[in-house]
Amino acid sequence: MRSAKKTKRVARLALPLAGAATAVAMAAVAAPAQAAPALPALNPDPIPATFDFSDCPALLPGYTNAGSVCFSTVVTSGKFQLGKFDQDITSPIRMTFATQYNPTERKNTPVFGQMRSEKMLVQPGIFGDPILSAVYAKPEFAGVFELPPSTDYRIKLGLKIRLTNPFLGGKCLIGSDSNPIVLNLTTGTTSPPAGVEPLTGEAAQIVKVELPMVVRSAKHVDNTFGVPGAQDCALDWGLVNAIVNSQAGVPSDPGENAMVFNEYIASKSYTALGS
Repeated sequence: MRSAKKTKRVARLALPLAGAATAVAMAAVAAPAQAAPALPALNPDPIPATFDFSDCPALLPGYTNAGSVCFSTVVTSGKFQLGKFDQDITSPIRMTFATQYNPTERKNTPVFGQMRSEKMLVQPGIFGDPILSAVYAKPEFAGVFELPPSTDYRIKLGLKIRLTNPFLGGKCLIGSDSNPIVLNLTTGTTSPPAGVEPLTGEAAQIVKVELPMVVRSAKHVDNTFGVPGAQDCALDWGLVNAIVNSQAGVPSDPGENAMVFNEYIASKSYTALGS
C-alpha cells in the first residue's frame, strides 16, 4: 500500500477531503469537531450497514496519525458508459483512500488504499455477437489518484474495466495501468465538449454520525474523459480486440463517455482507526 504506483504526493496542494486543511475539506468528508445532525440521504440507495477501514493505507514516513484521515467509500449504484457500452453499476464498488498529514512540511498528501468490486453481468444488447454473450465487467484501480484543489470536490481516478467470459479469457481490458481511463470526478457540473449535455453531481452532506465515524452521501460524475481500445482479449488476438472495440464503441473521445457514482463516504481520523 506504500507503493509509488498507488501514492501520488502533491506538494502545496489545498486538498479536498483533508480534514481541517481547507474549507473544501470541511464541507466534504472530514469529521466535524461536534456531531452535526444527520440529513436525509441524497443517495437513492440505503446506507451500508458497515464500512470497512481495514484497507486504510499505512502512514508515509514522516506523516502522523494526528491530522490524517481515512475514507471508506461505497459506490452503491450509478453507471459507466464507455462509448456504446452503457453499464449499470449493480454491485457495490468499495474504495479506501486517505489524506495523510506531514507536520514538518505542513502538507497533506492523498494516498490510495484499495479498490474492491465484484464482476457485473453486462447488460444484454451491449455485445450483440453470440460469441461474446454473458460477458462480465469488473472495474479496477489503474494507478492514478489525485485530489486536485477545487470547490466541487474533484477526484482524479484511473480505472480499467476487465471483461471476462470463457472466450475472452480473464485478461481482456478496456483501459490498463499503462493507459488508464482517467476520470475527473466532480460533485459539481461537468464541462464536456460542445454539444454534449453537462452532468451535475451532488455535494457531500452528512447523513449519519456515529463518532468517531461520520458518513456522507454524495454523487460524483464525469463525462469529459476519453476511453482507449480493448487489449489482451483472447490471448490478445487482434481480431478479438477489434470485435470488442466494435461492439463496445471504443476507443471513444471525450463527451462520448460518462461515469456516475452514487456513493456513501465514511471518514475516520487515523487516531480513531482502532475504534
